[in-house]
Amino acid sequence: MEVRRDISESVEVLQSNLNQAARVSEWAHLMGYNCPKKFARKFLRHYYERPQSYLTYIRLKSIVDNLRRGRRSNFQIAIEHGIPDEIALNKFVNYHMGCSPTCVKNMSDKEVGAKLENFGSKDR
Repeated sequence: MEVRRDISESVEVLQSNLNQAARVSEWAHLMGYNCPKKFARKFLRHYYERPQSYLTYIRLKSIVDNLRRGRRSNFQIAIEHGIPDEIALNKFVNYHMGCSPTCVKNMSDKEVGAKLENFGSKDR
């Protein structure tokens, strides 16, 4: 059995392993928890936020940052974030932000910030 990490390290673990943690259960496993429910309860008590909404927010923020840099293809960005391909990336971004990845690339910083803020207020 793996050694459980302290729940306060969970955000850093997630950010360094975004391609391996597409679900809370995978994140819990990275943290050394066999039971995702126990991890979710501890995370909620510590951060006052559900791990699924935080996981989605961090993944979305990282995807948006990568899209705006424009150095990699949508396929490469998708693979880095544990998403199967660029079609699934398009659906993920569309669902959570209401616009396509191409639209996100062309937005101003202020517009992107407002979209991410809206996401945060909807789920958090």
